[in-house]
Formats: sequence, C-alpha cells, structure tokens
Amino acid sequence: MSKPLFEKFADDFAASRPEYPEEIKRSLFSLFSIKNGSVIADIACGSGLFTQSLSCKDRNRTVIGVDHSMPLLRAGMRFFGNYCFEPLCATGESLSFNSGSFDLVTVAQGFHWMNRQKSLSEISRILKPGGGIALIWYRRSTLTSPHQEFIEKLTYQYNPNYDPKFMDADYVGMLVKNGGYTDIGQKRFYGSKTYDLPTYIRWQRSKSFIGDAMDENMLEEFLQKVETAMQQYFPDGIITEDFKYDLIYGRKK
Repeated sequence: MSKPLFEKFADDFAASRPEYPEEIKRSLFSLFSIKNGSVIADIACGSGLFTQSLSCKDRNRTVIGVDHSMPLLRAGMRFFGNYCFEPLCATGESLSFNSGSFDLVTVAQGFHWMNRQKSLSEISRILKPGGGIALIWYRRSTLTSPHQEFIEKLTYQYNPNYDPKFMDADYVGMLVKNGGYTDIGQKRFYGSKTYDLPTYIRWQRSKSFIGDAMDENMLEEFLQKVETAMQQYFPDGIITEDFKYDLIYGRKK
C-alpha cells in the first residue's frame, strides 16, 4: 500500500512550504473575537505551518493541530524549534471533539483533500454558536515569469495529469448552501517567500503532483532539470516567489 500524500517527503514539506501572512491571523482574530482562553482547531494542518502562527507568540489560548498523517506532524515537531500547539492524528471527516467546543476552526491549504460535506458537518458540530470557520488557500500570484513557465511546462511533461486548478471551487457558495453560517465573506492577502536553491528544490519535491506522482527515477530527473534551469535563471541562487492567499470565512448561526 502506498503512503498517504506528502509523507514520503514530510521533512521537505515542513521546511519549504510558504508561510502565511500575519494579516490573516489578525483578520480572523478580529472577525471572531479570539482572545485569551479561546479554543482553536486547525484541520488538515500538515506539519503545522499555519497552526504555529495561530499559537506561538502567546500561549494563552488552546490551539490543536489535526492531521491524518503522524509523519507530517512529527516533521513539524522536528522543524519548529518552538513547537507550540497540540497535535492530534485524525481526519476532518471524523473528529473526536465535543460538540460546541471551538471558537474558531481553520483549514489552510487542505479542504480540497477532504470530503466536503462530511467535513463541513463535523466543523459545524464542533463550533460554538457564533464561532468562525476559515478556509484558506495560497497560490503563486502569477505563472508568467520565465522560470514559472518553465516549471509549469516541465511538470505537464512529467505528469500529464497535473491540474493547477484542482483546488478551485465555489467555497463561498458552499458555505451559503450549507445554511448554517452567516457573515460569509472572502478576503485576499499577499505575501512572498525567498528560497535558496536547495530549499526551492525541496519545495518542488514536497508537492503532491511532483514528489508523490513520480517514481524515483523520474523524480530525480525532473528535479535535476529544475535545478539546472534555476541556476541559469537565478545565478545568485536566490529565488523569490510571490503568493496570493484567499480566505473564505463564515460565522456559525
């Protein structure tokens, strides 16, 4: 049986994924009046990149990071020198929490992997009345720079099933249709991450449609071509990628 997605390269995942702008946390905490004593669950948290941002600067609230992969959670424990949330190995479709337990439930870069209806039902169950749901995705701001166009073309060549729009859906409409939320809205944020070349290669390897989709020989060949091209595009070895972050949110009635 093959490993679940991202587990083969869990340490690469933890070390190379883009961080989330602080403005997302501030916006959520303001929208849903998160304060001392609030209880937050971050579902499908992976190695905990977004979970850390919810909890690290002050430990006066309970933050639980939920993921179905213990290797990804352990990778976060290794990567973060100051690991400051409670990890739980579970899925968003079946949560062991008591009903009405949480002030905020987030899913960052993970809801598209989950059964949407089952997960929304579970999230609604564990939220307190007035509590917030937040679904977050990031994407590269553009795919038009020469190095991005090169990687897109190369990815299609090595993985013809690659679909850059596989995360897209009408998530605002989904919350409206659910009927259990009010104050539904969407906001966009921007950020960037600067990579050295080895970390950039780790980021490519960590992607489901690259590291998980290719056999060992194909992956090695693919990454070698990426490395050679990036050395030409960025002779100083420093690569900056710009990202856009979409936040979809609602308040439980």
